[in-house]
Amino acid sequence: MGTLKDLFFGSEEEREDSNMSEEVKDQAASGELVTSDMLVGDIIVKHPLAAQFLMECGMGCIHCPASQMESLAEACAVHGIDSEEIIDALNEYLAEHNA
Repeated sequence: MGTLKDLFFGSEEEREDSNMSEEVKDQAASGELVTSDMLVGDIIVKHPLAAQFLMECGMGCIHCPASQMESLAEACAVHGIDSEEIIDALNEYLAEHNA
């Protein structure tokens, strides 16, 4: 039997799984790191290192409530940043630092 916390809130693994959208789970299964249609909030949950990278690219508000509903492409558009350039650089950065 688990702890009382696990009983009420689920295990840590269950909580992490419920925080990711189905789309992100599908991409994780296929081996993709980050795509333009992923939500910024999901990217940060899946790849915590992405937070600092995105802030250094000019997205200082990655932890705002909008990031939970905004795709990376939409966030880039709002900040006037080329999304394809960011996605390529972020995937490269994550591949280097997660290896």
